[in-house]
Amino acid sequence: MSDSGEMPTAKLGPSSTGVRFAFGGRAGQVLQDHFERDVHLAVLSAKFKLYYRLRPFIPIPLRQWLQRGRNQSIEVSQSWYLPIDFLNDFQTAIEREGDAVAIHPWPDGFQMAVSLTHDIETAQGMKWIDQLAAMEEKLGLRSSWNVVPYKYKVDPCIIKDLQQRGHEVGIQGYNHDGRLYESRRTFMRRSGSINKAIAKYGSVGFRSPMVHRNFQWLQDLDVQYDASSFDTDPFQAMPGGVGGVWPFMVGKFVELPYTLPQDHTLMVSLGETTPRIWLKKLEFLRSMAGMAMVITHPDYLDSPKRLEIYRRFLDHVAEQTDCWKALPRDVASWWRQRDELEIVDDRIVGSLASRARLWPLHELAAIMQVASPTSPSVSTPDALSLCNEDTF
Repeated sequence: MSDSGEMPTAKLGPSSTGVRFAFGGRAGQVLQDHFERDVHLAVLSAKFKLYYRLRPFIPIPLRQWLQRGRNQSIEVSQSWYLPIDFLNDFQTAIEREGDAVAIHPWPDGFQMAVSLTHDIETAQGMKWIDQLAAMEEKLGLRSSWNVVPYKYKVDPCIIKDLQQRGHEVGIQGYNHDGRLYESRRTFMRRSGSINKAIAKYGSVGFRSPMVHRNFQWLQDLDVQYDASSFDTDPFQAMPGGVGGVWPFMVGKFVELPYTLPQDHTLMVSLGETTPRIWLKKLEFLRSMAGMAMVITHPDYLDSPKRLEIYRRFLDHVAEQTDCWKALPRDVASWWRQRDELEIVDDRIVGSLASRARLWPLHELAAIMQVASPTSPSVSTPDALSLCNEDTF
């Protein structure tokens, strides 16, 4: 929120679902424009619709081979994991804001937020949960574990154990067949069963498999947040990207975009052997006071080398004292509270105003040196040096 104008509100479809962003004024208008572009682009091609119909008959090794081949064939710039188009527009907007102030995205003096999430795609992935959870707990970290309720047997003892240890359990789709958004009728038919799973496992969050999305349809779900969007990810079957690296309100829930590349993309498709890209993006998100949300899969963290990559990333996160290490449900809860705060006469007014602070937007403009969309380099001084040096 800023004193530079009213909070932009986008409308989606005939039921006019309101969307409210992190900032108002020109900055908020850029967030709205890129959100609306994502809504327009988030459509599966006929080729992918056919693929998902045939997918049950394609052996898993062949599916993985096809996915690797597709991802490796996509030409991307050196800075593919940064939302460059958005950043150029956002920089121009905040430079024109003058002395506008906003409520800082994060509470209690933190500069950024980090949220760890896991999507469990198979029964085999369930078996890896304890090992990964223990790795995080040794560093004082907790995460969210998203189960597919109607694909494999979800062990209630594992769910209860995770929750007792301070982790969160979310729901990931229906049965992970890629057809949840095939039609409005299909989504409506499945949403009742999804809501039953949400209640059964005490979940408050949802993520769509393959991060397919339709924010209007998602209003059918009984959740406090959805996490089916991303800032940028050129490897997804459903294209788009909201650009912004902060949560935002979508109708009745908070939307939490993931902002770090997925483990499958890095380790399987691109063959990364270190967490260097995760760490580069983390530094960039710090400069933007953004949210670092990562998606990993126990199904893919299935070797000592891949576990070591994740462990090194966790070690780095645990050392960051200016990062709010929060579960998605806690981020969503704060964002609702922040959304109710107001700036009146240069002070924050609201029931939790003591946790918030004012943030001059010109401070953000000062650290953004955004490259052109065609440039292979990265857009902030810190990120630029990181991208030009293989330091991790």
